Amino acid sequence: MRAGELIGRPVRDVTGRDLGAIREIRAEASPRGDGMPQLVVRGVIVGRTRVRLFGYQRHDQRGPASLVKLIRWLHRHSRYVPWEDIDVSGPEARVRRPFAELAPLDRS
Repeated sequence: MRAGELIGRPVRDVTGRDLGAIREIRAEASPRGDGMPQLVVRGVIVGRTRVRLFGYQRHDQRGPASLVKLIRWLHRHSRYVPWEDIDVSGPEARVRRPFAELAPLDRS
């Protein structure tokens, strides 16, 4: 599956609540058997806003205070979903847990 097939895909939680869409993919490099790195998807960011995070969800990110506050406020309802908790087999992605159990971005 390619990233373009995920980004923008609508998302609902287990109760049917509309969570917006997949906005970002979180991956990390992992060594393959031959020693070459491969990207492994660890989770996705879901939310309603189209404004990029630019790393401002992290508390160690430096930048203009007003910009940091604005981006965090715009993403206050965005959530991190671990890859094992999301089903992307259909046209709509389904999260296997309710919204209330998903980690806010400042804790992902």
